[in-house]
Parts: sequence; C-alpha cells; structure tokens
Amino acid sequence: MERDQIQAQRNALSLQKTVQNHYNELKKAVEEFKEKCLRVAPGRNVPPDIINEIRGAFKGIRDQLTEIKSIQQLLQTKYRQFYRRDPIRDKEITEFEFLSKNAYSKFEFILKEMEAKKKMEKERLAQAGHKNEPSRGSF
Repeated sequence: MERDQIQAQRNALSLQKTVQNHYNELKKAVEEFKEKCLRVAPGRNVPPDIINEIRGAFKGIRDQLTEIKSIQQLLQTKYRQFYRRDPIRDKEITEFEFLSKNAYSKFEFILKEMEAKKKMEKERLAQAGHKNEPSRGSF
C-alpha cells in the first residue's frame, strides 16, 4: 500500500510540474499574442500570414488552457490528498484566458471592420465607374 501512495505522490508532483511548465509557456504566449493583435489596426495593411499566425496562436493558447484545466481537474479528483492549489497561479491563468479572448475578439472585430470598408470602397468605385460611362439612350 505504501508503494502505491509513493507512486501516487510522484504522479501528482509530475502533474503539478507539467501545470507549472504550461503556465510559464502560456504566460509568454499570451504576451506575444497581445503584441501581434496590436499590430492589426484599421488603416494598416495586414499581411494574410499575420492573420493566420494570430489565429494559430489563439488556438494554441486555448489548447494550453484546456490542458491545464484538465490536469488540474485530475489532480483535484484522483490525487486530491497530494495536490496543493496555487490560488495566485490559478487566478493568473483565468486572467490569461480573459486577456486572450478579449484581444482575439478585438482582432476579429477590426478584421470585419476592414473587410466592410474594402467592400464599401469597391462598391463606391463600381458606382463611380457606371456614372462616368456615356448613357446609351435611344435616337
């Protein structure tokens, strides 16, 4: 029985280290993500690969958050007696989730705004082109 407890304690410690590593990676990823999102602004020319990078980074952040929460849930259920929560880290993880969602929604809003402006500009140019053509009335 003692052997099982030692193994369970080792597993819990390993999982806690995994959460800490993911937390450190997430911290860096969210900062980089916010910086990338700030590069996208109305009136700026945004290359498509930057847009794809931002979307990929957001997906990666969501995946990391999901994995952290899954591991924490496992620790709280299976390894409850060996798991000590870190409320400060948990709060920061929740803040990272909020910050990334907020930055991504602003990013998507700006993209939609830019697309709408391009569409309006095309329509305006098309209408201006029709007005400049001579009318073909009957003789």
